Amino acid sequence: MRVVIAPDKFKGSLSAPEVARRVAEGARRADPAIELVEVPVADGGEGTLDAALAAGFSARSARVPGPLGAELDAEFGLRGEEAVVELARASGLELLAEGERDAGRATSLGTGRLIAAALDAGARRIVLAIGGSASTDGGAGLLRGLGARLLDASGRDLPEGGAALAKLDRIELGGLDPRLAGTEFVLASDVDNPLLGPHGAAAVFAAQKGADAVGIAVLDAALARFVEVLTEHDGRLARPAREAAEAPGAGAAGGVGFAALAVLGAVRRPGIDVVLELTGLDARLADADLVITGEGSLDAQSLMGKTPLGVARAARRAGIPVHAVCGRSELDAAALADSGFASVRALAELEPDPAVSMANAGELLTRLSEDLMTELITASGTGAEPAGTASGDAGSAAPAFDLVLRAPRALLAADGGAPVERGAEIGVRDGRIVQISPLGAGLAGARLVELGAGEVLLPGLVDTHVHVNEPGRTEWEGFASATRAAAAGGVTTIVDMPLNSIPPTVSVAALEEKRAVAAGQAVVDVGFWGGVVPGNLAELGPLVDAGVFGFKCFLLHSGVDEFPQVTPEEMEQAMAVVAARGSLLLVHAEDAHLIDAAPHRGGPAYADFLASRPHEAEDAAIAEVIARAAKTGARAHVLHLSSADSLPQIRAAKAAGVDLTVETCPHYLTLVAEAVPEGATAYKCCPPIRGEANRDALWQGLLDGTIDFIVSDHSPATPELKYAGDGDFEQAWGGIASLQLGLPLVWSEARRRGIPLERVVEWMSSRPADRAGLRGKGRIQVGAAADFAVFAPDEHFAVDAGALEHRHPVTPYDGRELTGVVRTAYLAGAEIDRGLAQGRLLRVGNDE
Repeated sequence: MRVVIAPDKFKGSLSAPEVARRVAEGARRADPAIELVEVPVADGGEGTLDAALAAGFSARSARVPGPLGAELDAEFGLRGEEAVVELARASGLELLAEGERDAGRATSLGTGRLIAAALDAGARRIVLAIGGSASTDGGAGLLRGLGARLLDASGRDLPEGGAALAKLDRIELGGLDPRLAGTEFVLASDVDNPLLGPHGAAAVFAAQKGADAVGIAVLDAALARFVEVLTEHDGRLARPAREAAEAPGAGAAGGVGFAALAVLGAVRRPGIDVVLELTGLDARLADADLVITGEGSLDAQSLMGKTPLGVARAARRAGIPVHAVCGRSELDAAALADSGFASVRALAELEPDPAVSMANAGELLTRLSEDLMTELITASGTGAEPAGTASGDAGSAAPAFDLVLRAPRALLAADGGAPVERGAEIGVRDGRIVQISPLGAGLAGARLVELGAGEVLLPGLVDTHVHVNEPGRTEWEGFASATRAAAAGGVTTIVDMPLNSIPPTVSVAALEEKRAVAAGQAVVDVGFWGGVVPGNLAELGPLVDAGVFGFKCFLLHSGVDEFPQVTPEEMEQAMAVVAARGSLLLVHAEDAHLIDAAPHRGGPAYADFLASRPHEAEDAAIAEVIARAAKTGARAHVLHLSSADSLPQIRAAKAAGVDLTVETCPHYLTLVAEAVPEGATAYKCCPPIRGEANRDALWQGLLDGTIDFIVSDHSPATPELKYAGDGDFEQAWGGIASLQLGLPLVWSEARRRGIPLERVVEWMSSRPADRAGLRGKGRIQVGAAADFAVFAPDEHFAVDAGALEHRHPVTPYDGRELTGVVRTAYLAGAEIDRGLAQGRLLRVGNDE
C-alpha cells in the first residue's frame, strides 16, 4: 500500500511537517510495510515556506527588520532560480506579543529586505506567500526594503507604518532594485479584498492587528493617500495604481498585495494551487492507493478552497480516495458529502477538551492515524503480510525487517516520562524502528539478535557535552578516539563543544573545517554546537542555517585564549539572536569577578582549590542566566551544575515560565570533595567537585526534575597538562574524561540509592536528545532511530584506565569498582564496530 500524506498545519499546535511526521508514525504503527510519501502543504500563507523546504528548497536566512523594526533572522527558500518568500517570517503578526500589536506603526519593510536577499541569492522567480501580516501599510515598507523612498512635504523620509502615509507627499522609485524588472513574481493569496473602503485592508483586517475604530478610519485614509501619490508614477508601474487598488487581492496582508500587483507586476494565484505546484503533489500521487490530508479545523471555510479541499481535488483528478484528519470538525453529513473526503477523523474523538487536545496534539494525532490506517487496512485487506521467518531459513521470502532484536527486558519509550521495561521484539528497517511487538510475536528479519536474561536493551545514550578538541588539539583527543569511547559506553550520539579545537566553532568556515576533519572518523553520530564570543553575533544566524544545535558561551575565561568570555550584557545580546532563531544558548555559569576575588593559594590541597571556585560564583552567574533568559524569552541551558545551592532559584525560574534546562555530570554525582587525595589533579574540573551533602542534594534535584539530565562534560587533555605543576591544582588542566564510563558510574550510584535503571536511562538519553533537538534519538519507539545499547546491569568490573578508548589513560576512576557493563551498541540498526567509521555528521532538524 502506498499512502501520500499531504496535510496543512494544525495552527497553534503542529507545523505541517510535524503533522505529516505524526500521521506517518501512526501509519507505521498500523503496518510497518506501508510505503509513505510525506508532502506537507499550505494554503499560500503561513506554512508555505515549510512546505517548500520539505519539497527540496534549501533554507536561506537574512537579517531583516521585524514588524516593529527590531532586527530578526528570517528564512526564505531557494531552489535554483526560484525562491519562496513568506511574509509571516519577517512581517508576521505572530512575531509580536498581543500587547505589542500596532496596526498603524507595523511595517512590511522586512519582507522587502527578504525579497532583496532572495535576489542576492540568484532568484529570478519569486513566490510571495502573503498572510498573517502585522502591518497595514499598503506594502509601502516592502517597497522601501527594495529601494523606494517615501517623503513628506519637507523632503524627509516618513516613519515606518501605515498611519504615517497620511503625510506622504511624494514617492521616489528611482532607487528600486533594477533586478526587479527581470524577476517574475507570483502572489500566492486567497484574499479577494480590495485595498480601500468597507471591504478593504484596514476595515476588514486592522482590528485584529490592534486598531480601534478611529485607527481603522485613519489607516484607510492614509492608504488612499498612498494610492493617490503613487498614481504620479502610473507610466512606470506594472499596473495603474487605482486599478491595482481595486483588484481582488490588493487588500491582502495589510495591502502588500497592492504593492506587489502595482509595482512588482505580480500575478495573483490561489495559494493552494501555487503550493501544490511547488511540492509536485500531482507527480507524487502516481501509484498512490490513498491520500491523507487535514488541518487544525475542518469547517465551512475549509470547503471554500483551503488546503484540504485543494488536496482532495488533486487526488480526485487522479482517482484516489482522500481521508482527512483534524483537531476538530464542524462538517455535517451534507458538507462531508460535498467535500469529497471518504472520511474525517478528529482529535476530539480521543480528547474532547480542546486545551488538552492542543497541548497533546502530536501523540493524539499519531494514535488517531494508527486507528485510521488499521481500519482502512482491515477494510481493504491490502496490508502487507510479514515475509520470511528466521534468518537463514531456506526457501523463505525476503524477510520483513533488516534486523530483529528479541529482548526479554527492553526499556521502551513511554509518554512524558521515564521508559518502561517490557519484553519486546523490535523490527528495524532502513535504520529506523518500524515495529515493536510483544515477546513471542515471531518477527522475522535478515538478522536476528536475541538478548540474554541478564541483559537489558536500552536506547542508545545521547551525550550533548563532549569536548573532542579536533582539529588543533588532536593530541588531547580526536573524533576517532572520542567516538570509540562513546560507543564502548553505549553512547551512540554526541554533540561536540565549540572550544578547545583550533579554530573554535564560532563561524561557518570553522564549522565546515571541523566537519571535514570529522568525516570518515566518527564511529557514532556527531552533532556540533556553535560558540558565542565577543564580536561574532553576525555569525550566529548563518551557523543556525549551517546546522549547529545551539551555542555555548563562557561568563569567565574559558581556559583557552581562542574562545574568549562574554559579559552578561553580551550574553543577553546573543540570547536575543538565539531567541529569534529558535535556537538554544548553553552557558558555563561562573561569575568571573567572584572567581577573581576568591583566594588562589595553589598547591596540592583540594580544599584550597575548592575555595578558589566558590559556589557563590556559580550561583551568581546562574542568576544572570535566569534574568537574561526571562527578559529575552530565549531558550537557555546551564551547563555542568555543581552547586546545589542554585537549585531553589532554578526551581523558581522554571515555575515562572523561564525556558531553562540544567544538566549535571557523573563526577558531581559520584565523587565528593572530602575523598579527593592531596595532589590528585585527575579530579580537577571547573566548576569543582563539592562536598557530600552537595552531591546528595544534586541527586534530589534530579529526582524532583529541577535538574533535567546527565551528560559527561568529557574534557580530556594530555597527561603533561593534566598533571602540570606536580600536584598543584592551580596549574593543572581542569577536566575529567569519562565518556566511556558515564552509564556504569551513574548506574552504580543510582542503584545504591534505590533509583531504577529507567530513570537513569531517561536522564542520559531522551532528555538530552529532546533539549538539543535530536528528533528520534534517545528512545525506543516506532519511527525512532535504531540506536541501541545492550547493557548488563548486574555485572561488576574494575576500571582500568589503560584499557579505556579515549586517547590518554587519565581518569580519577582508575581502579574503581563499578556495576553495569555495556556489551555492545547499535547505530542505525548496525552493530557498532569500533574500528569502523559508520557515524554520521548531524545537523539540527536532520538526525536521520
